[in-house]
Amino acid sequence: MESVSVVIAAGGKSGRMDGINKLLAPLGGVPVIIRTVKAFHDIRYIKQIILVIPKKDESEYLSLLSEYRVNRKVKIAYAGNTRRHSVYNGLLSLSDKEGIVLIHDGARPLVTRKIIDECVDGAKRYGVCVAASKSTDTVKIADSIMFIEKTLDRDKVYNAQTPQAFKTEFALDFHKRAEADDLEVTDDCMIAEHYGHNVKIIESDSLNLKITTKSDLVIASAILADGYYTEAHDS
Repeated sequence: MESVSVVIAAGGKSGRMDGINKLLAPLGGVPVIIRTVKAFHDIRYIKQIILVIPKKDESEYLSLLSEYRVNRKVKIAYAGNTRRHSVYNGLLSLSDKEGIVLIHDGARPLVTRKIIDECVDGAKRYGVCVAASKSTDTVKIADSIMFIEKTLDRDKVYNAQTPQAFKTEFALDFHKRAEADDLEVTDDCMIAEHYGHNVKIIESDSLNLKITTKSDLVIASAILADGYYTEAHDS
């Protein structure tokens, strides 16, 4: 089997959490970042996890990883000035520059084994893929003074999530080119799109949410309490 690695981007700021580090916030009694790492750490075929964090927080994260016994596969890399820089630092830290790499948000702790497996399979088959949920809202495009310019066809609209999975050689090449071109992107698949590579959507669901606000923590806690995540992750 091809080598599978993970880069977890955990270097962002928690600007909408009233000064709370969302990655260290408790979710069902366990820090968000530990739940995220554990989702991948417990999968046997995943060989390495690169956790990209601010350098100043290294000792705190290492302590948590050790406390929750999810440090065996984890290597630390340091965050850059942007998410793209951080992910590139993580990719350069991989021990194996071949196989498959999953790029994942540190603040997306409810990713399931099913989504992970399907993203790995998608990267093997298509080279690049992204977990995404079908939009249930009608999406409007607004102009600069907040008048609607057009309405998108909801049947074609998907909300991009993570994991975003790549053949590792593709991820390294795309990020190297993006670095040289100083490309501004909001996710990693945008880089692949920019350089002309087709990206396959792996259909996920809205429960694979990203913790961005306090209300997201409340929703994630309810999902855990309901038992859905445990059932989905173990399936």
